[in-house]
Amino acid sequence: MLSIPRRKLQAASVLLMACALQLVTSTAADAQDSLNVRKLGQWSDPALPASFLYNNTYNAVWGYARDGREYGIIGSTQGTHIIDVTAANAPEQVAFIPGAFQGGEVVHREFKTYRDRLYAVTDEGPGTLQIIDLAQLPDTAIVTYDSHALFYRAHSLWIDTANARLYTHGGSSDFAIWSLADPDAPVLLLAPQSGSVPWWNSVGYVHDAYTVGNVTYANDVDAMHIIDFTDPVSPQLRGSLTTYPQPGYNHSGWLHDNGWLYVMADETHGTDLKLFDVGDPTDIQFIDTVGTDRGPGSIPHNPCFQGDLLHASWYYDGYWLWSVADPQHAQLLGYYDTYPQPYSFSYKGAWGVYPFLPSGHVLVSDMQTGLYILDISLALAVQEAALPADGLRLRPNPAADAVQVGLPAGTGINAVVWIVDATGRTVRTERVRPSPGMDVTLDLRALAPGPYTVVSNDGRTTRSARLIKMNDR
Repeated sequence: MLSIPRRKLQAASVLLMACALQLVTSTAADAQDSLNVRKLGQWSDPALPASFLYNNTYNAVWGYARDGREYGIIGSTQGTHIIDVTAANAPEQVAFIPGAFQGGEVVHREFKTYRDRLYAVTDEGPGTLQIIDLAQLPDTAIVTYDSHALFYRAHSLWIDTANARLYTHGGSSDFAIWSLADPDAPVLLLAPQSGSVPWWNSVGYVHDAYTVGNVTYANDVDAMHIIDFTDPVSPQLRGSLTTYPQPGYNHSGWLHDNGWLYVMADETHGTDLKLFDVGDPTDIQFIDTVGTDRGPGSIPHNPCFQGDLLHASWYYDGYWLWSVADPQHAQLLGYYDTYPQPYSFSYKGAWGVYPFLPSGHVLVSDMQTGLYILDISLALAVQEAALPADGLRLRPNPAADAVQVGLPAGTGINAVVWIVDATGRTVRTERVRPSPGMDVTLDLRALAPGPYTVVSNDGRTTRSARLIKMNDR
């Protein structure tokens, strides 16, 4: 039998057991369905009215940091709320900017920042584009522009900060590009739906889009198009994605900093996130789906990358976090359910996520319950502890009922796999002889929650990876 140094196993087990204990504690304290994610604070205003359509008071979230302080920005039926979240356990509203259109008809507000300006839009009523100077927070936020001269409504917006361009999607202006050479006075560069771009009819309505380096990844309901706007008067269609697994309402997406990994969300009940390789826009390759496995009521909404971390707001399922260091085997790191109510065929719960604050705290907006400030440090510790050693990969990890063990190419045909507990005792005596490169599924239902080590040996090479066994759901 293989002998593994006890001290190495114990060192790994100390960290994993601490993670497991903290997981149980935080879950009980918050009385929320959570894994490795802890709520630090929450802000809401019970006096705000809900919308008529989905009974949601709140919508999009964004963040801002300056002079050592951090702020959460959340929209409501009434306007834009700027919350000081520097003391995460005591969030405080420091500014409120009333929307030009308010009340129960408002469902959407969206935000992005450029330099010290906040750009705010709505997709209901006779709204306006608002530009808000945040440089004097927490004392005041100054509205520098509030007008419908450019457009009344936009469904969403994006800012290509390196090129000082504002992109608006949907609403009264449909898709448009604006120069932010003067951040307080946008100037129209292109409105392709006006007929100036012949192929625009094949793209149609753009619901949302991600733009970097003048290249836009447009989510246009039933497809995704990649368009180069380097020359705004002569844009070039680089590629398109019209067929893919689990198609639905093509809602939004985000490009990884590596320039080739792209995540896409179809805002459709029962669908997962999709990962694609877009390195060659003329030959986009599907990689895998990533989901919550919570059933047909689940709806992904707004995903984003932060390095190899994939953050997502998932309506009824709340906030979810994966590592995509290996995109073919995304690793679940944690989640926090902001709306622990029964599913219905509607749209409620977590709307958006902002993970880019210097503190590492994650902001999540919930349509019914407001702004959450979350601590994901435990999830990141689990990620570090569960990194595969010598090429052995586990998914999911943490796991409840079963784990798939992936052996790398070159593994001998007589390889065996087993599980060792925190004391170094083998707790699975069944030996599995897999085919190299194939996944082996190990049943975990008989194991108690806690840290384990999965070990493989083919007579030549020993590989191991650390595993957390969760409570059965």
